[in-house]
Amino acid sequence: MLPADTIVAAPLPGAENPYYVQAVAALARRQAMVAECDIYSSNGMMLAARGSVISEPQFERLAQHKLQQPLDSLVRTSHSLDAGDLALAAAKILEHDNVQARLAARSGDPLAVKQGLAALKLPAPLCLRLTVMRELRPAMFEHSLRSAMIAFALAQRLRLPAAERYALLIAALCHDIGEMHTDPELLDRRHDITPEERRFIHVHPLSGHLLLREMAGFPARSAQAVLQHHERLDGSGYPHGLRGDKIAPLARLVAVADVAESVIQRFDLPRLDMLTRLHQARFDHAAVDALRDLIHATPQDASGAPHGPAAAQLGRLDALLHAWRDWRGRFERQLAPDGAEHSALAFLFERMQSIRLLMLQAGVDPEHVAGMLDVARDDPGILLELRSMLDEMDWLLHDLGHEIDRRAAELKNLPAQCLSPLLQHLQPRGAMETPNGRAEI
Repeated sequence: MLPADTIVAAPLPGAENPYYVQAVAALARRQAMVAECDIYSSNGMMLAARGSVISEPQFERLAQHKLQQPLDSLVRTSHSLDAGDLALAAAKILEHDNVQARLAARSGDPLAVKQGLAALKLPAPLCLRLTVMRELRPAMFEHSLRSAMIAFALAQRLRLPAAERYALLIAALCHDIGEMHTDPELLDRRHDITPEERRFIHVHPLSGHLLLREMAGFPARSAQAVLQHHERLDGSGYPHGLRGDKIAPLARLVAVADVAESVIQRFDLPRLDMLTRLHQARFDHAAVDALRDLIHATPQDASGAPHGPAAAQLGRLDALLHAWRDWRGRFERQLAPDGAEHSALAFLFERMQSIRLLMLQAGVDPEHVAGMLDVARDDPGILLELRSMLDEMDWLLHDLGHEIDRRAAELKNLPAQCLSPLLQHLQPRGAMETPNGRAEI
């Protein structure tokens, strides 16, 4: 488990969060907002009467008070989203999105996801938050709904009981709700995010969990899935670096759905198929197998999405592997007299070994990386496979750089120059992004 200080503390849930307050106040300019009941401060002073219209300035003033209840449980909007709206939005997606329609059709019952969404019992504060997300963060809302639809298709394929499908659907719908507490500028794909800023993004599973576990009527296991949806089976995820069976089954399914939706939006189905093959150690095997059955990717599904420059990617990978052979000995001598597995860098030895194994699995010899392009040039099929593998490998290295940053507290006793050469090789080269920001593999 990662030390507590590797990730910034999660902000307390509630309308007091400044970014959420700003979003709700902006919504008040578009829709009438009404007090659901009398609103009192913690010392018993009435601040607003039931049924009164709450303007944008009034809402901001209310948010400055310490209230007897969270503010977002005390107000409603005139056009608040409900379960029926979710079902209608899903129907439109199925009508216009061939990939989502394929997933629904191959799941066994193409209408089940709409029925599942319509049957959700959404607490009033959650309806408000989803309304704010839909109106102010539409890309986030679209990603959340599409991820929920993929998660539900996985649940059907895996024949989960109805109660599990329900809990999974609402968890996937809310998996990024903690990002409503994040500065929206940090989520903008055009923003060149710094390592320090990234920690505010990495805290969103904690923020979402704190919010949802206190929400009356929200399933506890669904809140747990929100907390763990960025954990990975090999321990490379966050916020707690959990491994294997320590990650809840629903969280594993949300993780696969979340990543699948991001890749589908950014790339295509063959790229998603490649990702699932390369990252088997990170994701639930049953969920990945179900996803591959559902997408049934073929070469005709390739969208022509741009790939990275293969020669440069191969050169970068080759340089990293050669440098690691030298650095590995230095790390072992400096930090782990009894063996690398006992040092703070044990995860790094594990990740680098995984990279070698993934390359072998993809048919690339780690000892002769540079020559692979010559082999592939005369065969378009092999070249496409190689370029897809390199794109995914680029992201894996990019993600390893993030993991080193998250483990900063564990590595604080290292000489400053120890990791800097390695991090130079792990710098992102056109990181994979989605309309909602950055996908975390």
